[in-house]
Amino acid sequence: MKRILIISEIFHPESGLVNDFAIELVRRGYEVEVLTHQPSYPGGHVYPGYHNDKYSVEHWNGIVIHRIAVVEGYGSSKLKKILNYRAFVRRGKHIAKRIGESYDCVFVYQTGPLTVALPGVYIKKKFKKPLFVWTFDIWPDAVYAYGFPRIAPLTLFLNHLIRKVYRNSDHILVSSRKFIESIRVYVPDRPVTYAPNWLVEETHKVSGVRLDTSRFNFTFAGNISKAQNLENVLLGWAKTRFVIPVALNIIGEGSSLKSLRELVERRSIPNVYFWGRYPSDQVEDILRQSDVLVLPLMADPGIQKTEPFKLQTYLHVGKPIFGIAYGSIQDIVEMNGLGICAAPNHPDEIAAKFQEMVPFAEKCHKEVAERSRMLLLSRFDKEQIISRILSIMSK
Repeated sequence: MKRILIISEIFHPESGLVNDFAIELVRRGYEVEVLTHQPSYPGGHVYPGYHNDKYSVEHWNGIVIHRIAVVEGYGSSKLKKILNYRAFVRRGKHIAKRIGESYDCVFVYQTGPLTVALPGVYIKKKFKKPLFVWTFDIWPDAVYAYGFPRIAPLTLFLNHLIRKVYRNSDHILVSSRKFIESIRVYVPDRPVTYAPNWLVEETHKVSGVRLDTSRFNFTFAGNISKAQNLENVLLGWAKTRFVIPVALNIIGEGSSLKSLRELVERRSIPNVYFWGRYPSDQVEDILRQSDVLVLPLMADPGIQKTEPFKLQTYLHVGKPIFGIAYGSIQDIVEMNGLGICAAPNHPDEIAAKFQEMVPFAEKCHKEVAERSRMLLLSRFDKEQIISRILSIMSK
């Protein structure tokens, strides 16, 4: 039986595909342990029922979880965010020194900073264990997208870090096909394989939200932050001139929610409804009440390379998609006939495409539902993706 150490900044009770992946490994007969933070994402404060201990061990669904302390407050402070990255590396290496020799391989699940891989690099070098990195957030693009300057000290550090992590990786997995070209710049000789998100199955419940069915409902669901580009979505929505009753529903919370509410109020933008955050097992019910699902991303080239996790949820619901994006989202939506896309930085075009989505949805909703189903069964099939990963790890 192969013993696997997963290194991830997030893990149960935090949400993430990594939870489903770890459970699936256990189901297939692997011994799985996880090195992670005390749970605190996305708010930046340790969850009720947990303590910010320097080190603790927890057991969940047959998985041993090694937890290390988090720098609280990182959700609202860029400095604390950096300190938290640094603390994970330092504390993670300390624990890795104690436990690293007992595993057959190390698997890094990277949804945020690439620095999360450094304890894995330490194990790779000290104990000669195979290292696999699964990248969901491509560096350095993501760093610059969130406002860090492209200045020499930072760019030199990032280039060194990226090469160090990927050169020490036996195989690199990526959640977006467009990440491959970015990684090849740093390590042209390392194997890179596409392993996208899949739909996590869960029991769905009826939500407390009942959309007004007398309106044509556009709905966005997910984290509300700068990356989602919702400011331009609202500026485009303000320019629309629909001849039927409509609504733009926004489901979720995040760092940009307050400013978006203020924008709607300041500009008197009509028919926008902020419903707040709902548990993931209720979101599907809200999406199924909708006519079109809105999938926006900010225009930064690095962000545009991503395939966001909500895509699989949208596909599962099978409703037409309005992609306010280019890059990966535009490729998937338009090449598969799932909807229409607009340039993310052009409110006039966003407005025009909002209006085009109404006749598209009315005419093509059955075809979109079938195309979405087929895409989930092929490109985003869970069994195929996990088998691909395990085949790589067993070589």
